[in-house]
Amino acid sequence: MSSRVEEIIRRRVLTEVEKYPFFQRAVVALSGGKDSGSLLHAFIDTYPNKEVIPVHLNLGIKGFSEASECFAKMQAERAGLRLMVFNLKRELGFTIMDAERLYPKVCSVCGGFKRYLLNKIAFELGADIILTAHHLEDFLVRMLKSVLNAGFEELARFKTYLPRNGNLIAKGRPFCRVPESLIVEYAFLKGIPFLSEKCPIGRKENVERFRRTVEILARRQSQKLLYFSSLTKLAEMLQNSGAVTMPELTPCSSCGFLASSEICSFCARMKKIRAFLGRDQAP
Repeated sequence: MSSRVEEIIRRRVLTEVEKYPFFQRAVVALSGGKDSGSLLHAFIDTYPNKEVIPVHLNLGIKGFSEASECFAKMQAERAGLRLMVFNLKRELGFTIMDAERLYPKVCSVCGGFKRYLLNKIAFELGADIILTAHHLEDFLVRMLKSVLNAGFEELARFKTYLPRNGNLIAKGRPFCRVPESLIVEYAFLKGIPFLSEKCPIGRKENVERFRRTVEILARRQSQKLLYFSSLTKLAEMLQNSGAVTMPELTPCSSCGFLASSEICSFCARMKKIRAFLGRDQAP
């Protein structure tokens, strides 16, 4: 018999995923943490007939990345799946720690690299969708930050599901209405091993302030869900009003994936990092 927590999460995952167009092959981004590990198991329990490919990105953060990959492998093995690992150093010749030397505010660069690489991997695997474990508080923090900073274009892009657009694979966030506290309970209940350590090079003081603000504004889960619904409606209004113009996407002249500029940010940054490392290593 399933527990109350398992049933709540299963129902909320089911409610979200049933809104998506039909898909069969899903890539699940697996970091080794509690959120993605719980998503992998909850999704498989809810949709046992779907094909699931867990993918881990090893970013080359000394000590942390090795531990993350180890936990991601344990999570995949516990689900009866083989983990696919993309090692940034081995595949591209540099790490996120190398990128940090050129980009001190490396979190946004890291996020962009992860989005690009997950899409590239999913595209090459012939996947229908990429599933990530962004939970309720993740959405509330980012949406509230966008509102208070008048980032209306950013807010308009917040969706729990993004349909496929050419070679940009569809993206789903089945945990968007699941609070972090329930994910923690679920992970312990199911015996899912996970890395609790946070990224040592992440600088998210501003994000943490917004997270504390969310907890002050909404102490109960019902309040968080209400605020999420309100902010989602606001985002939809912006999308439909025409007040926010979304950028036109064209193929990157270097890699061919759709981007808002002639050369996508991934290719431009990769070229810059390699040039920087080449100069640094020159005699």
